[in-house]
Amino acid sequence: MRTIILTGVLVALLLSSTAATSPSKAMVSFTWSYRAGDYIRGKPAVSGKIVYVGSDDNALHAVNADTGELIWLYETADNVTSSPVILGDALYFGSWDSAIYGLEAAQGKLRWRYDTGGWVTASPVITDNVLYVGSYDGFLYALAAGDGHQVWRYRTAGRIEASATLAGNTILVGSTDGYLYALDATDGELRWRYRTEGGIVAAPAVAAGMLFIGSLGRRLYALDATSGKLAWTFDGKDAFESSPLVVEGVVYIGCNDGRFYALQARDGHLIWQYQASNLIRSSPAVWGSLVFVGSDDGYVYGLHRQTGALVWRYRTGSAVVAGLAVSDGKLYVGSTDRCLHAFKLEEK
Repeated sequence: MRTIILTGVLVALLLSSTAATSPSKAMVSFTWSYRAGDYIRGKPAVSGKIVYVGSDDNALHAVNADTGELIWLYETADNVTSSPVILGDALYFGSWDSAIYGLEAAQGKLRWRYDTGGWVTASPVITDNVLYVGSYDGFLYALAAGDGHQVWRYRTAGRIEASATLAGNTILVGSTDGYLYALDATDGELRWRYRTEGGIVAAPAVAAGMLFIGSLGRRLYALDATSGKLAWTFDGKDAFESSPLVVEGVVYIGCNDGRFYALQARDGHLIWQYQASNLIRSSPAVWGSLVFVGSDDGYVYGLHRQTGALVWRYRTGSAVVAGLAVSDGKLYVGSTDRCLHAFKLEEK
């Protein structure tokens, strides 16, 4: 199950600082690649020295973050594209076999399993020892993290494909029925909902009291997170399947038109855009002066956060649809080339 690539090591020197808006010197160094048995389409999760990632080989893999060596794997009955979440000594994730799993994080032993009525591609979120995760059966489930018993569930009229997001005591989740739902975290009561012009298959982002969500209707929405009142919209040229990331007043989001957009969070003003050669369904990650994002063209791009200039890229063997993860000075990228790629990040 394990492959460590020792040849063809890529070390890319990013652009040196030549102006106030240029990135500082930085190094992105290829470190290792771990090969799973099939596509990797879920965002990696990192805790301590372990990287957890699911694969279409029906398993969740625990990989040594320093060496890329397999520590353990847990097999389910179908694809694992849900990104796991770690709480204490436990981790939680979903599978296309319709189940939500709670495992012991160090050794991958099963603690509990909860069966839903559809694929679970969404990644869980946790607050106050309650796990919130949606299913293709249309329900958002609230489960006790300790033993997996159901606290409540809320039904939408479509599939829930992506993660919910927490905003205080409110759970925000999108559905393919085109609605963004705001639910009370305690009892699942509906606080408000907002109808978009297409299904929602990405997770919302919340920052400074605002909520940002893209839809298959080619539009990005900015809403008041408390009331659901529309603040502004931004139109792409194709569907939004990428989950937005908001950092320091800027919204970063990929689009199926192949563009990666940077927008002012306050008013939706376009700051810059970068054109890849295929869809951008991957969700981005930020490190220092750079924002990283993957594309169906197989590349991972490192772009300057202020200007959108390309300063680094790395070609995997196939499409990058998974969200990217940055942790402890490393970038982790899953690809449909069946590999999890790791890079060391250093500023000089």
